[in-house]
Amino acid sequence: MIRKSLLIAMLMLSSALAVSARLGADIAVVRDSNVLVIDDIRIETERFVVDSATNTATVELSLSSLKENPRELKINVYGTQLVDNERNAYYFSTIALGRVLMRFDDKQNYLNYLLQPNTPAKLIITAEKILPGATIQVVKIVLEDSAEEGRFLDAYLSYR
Repeated sequence: MIRKSLLIAMLMLSSALAVSARLGADIAVVRDSNVLVIDDIRIETERFVVDSATNTATVELSLSSLKENPRELKINVYGTQLVDNERNAYYFSTIALGRVLMRFDDKQNYLNYLLQPNTPAKLIITAEKILPGATIQVVKIVLEDSAEEGRFLDAYLSYR
């Protein structure tokens, strides 16, 4: 169990370093595994829960814009995944950001949201058909780079 957790942490760090090297000074520093600042957005994990009765996982994150003006946030929902302790990846069944709700069945590629400065928005991701006994270790969020349309940034977060 510790070995798998260490492997996941190492993968997250190597991914963050690769993204950092690719983007240079544009990417912010990963403070720890549950808080990330990327493209002037602070993402913090609040909770990871797996309901063993329904085999449903819920991940709750808080997103805050660090810019002084409102800014558009574009999330590639099909790139967003939850990863369990056995390295199984799960697509979302629903994603809610503020009052915007998307279902996997909606077949929309992107979730667009207007982030207000200094006003955290809750991002809640649920996934179904989680394997029995699994725990969610990592959430991957894919955001469009605000400086370059069509370029996407991967954010990996865990819960301590």
